[in-house]
Amino acid sequence: MVRYCVISTTWGPFLLVTQGERVLETKLPDESDLDAHLARLRSDFDAIEDNAIHQPLQESIVQYFEGAPGIRFQARLILDGMTEFQKSILRACRSIGYGKTLSYGELAKRAGYPGAARAVGSVMARNRHPLIMPCHRVVAAGNRIGGFSSCSGTELKRAMLELEGATVLA
Repeated sequence: MVRYCVISTTWGPFLLVTQGERVLETKLPDESDLDAHLARLRSDFDAIEDNAIHQPLQESIVQYFEGAPGIRFQARLILDGMTEFQKSILRACRSIGYGKTLSYGELAKRAGYPGAARAVGSVMARNRHPLIMPCHRVVAAGNRIGGFSSCSGTELKRAMLELEGATVLA
């Protein structure tokens, strides 16, 4: 059964969607289409609201946006339907520590696919678990901000990196 909750954070509402004990997807607090997304969840998955899901994870999310340093998110993620390449990239991405960044090329190399920087960018753009899967920590070569697929784009990415104490170039 798919369940969801909308977590109130200091940055706005954060959506957490679970199936059983695993996280199906998340949406960052900048998502202006939250109502449409909730309607899709109810329609496609017959999802129900359950504010009791993953309480420790909810607390970590709230603490993250309050600026608590070093937050690590403990959750099993649903990666069904992904290729082995995509899963390898996401596993490597999840290992990027709080306040750290890696370039798309460095992440490709860490995952065992040197030279696949552009493909890494595609995987990051389709990340279903933003924040928990820290795609905001993946930057362009030369420590430039690169892209970000949230509604607020690179503005939110930069703000999240600044919250963590990481600096990137324009």
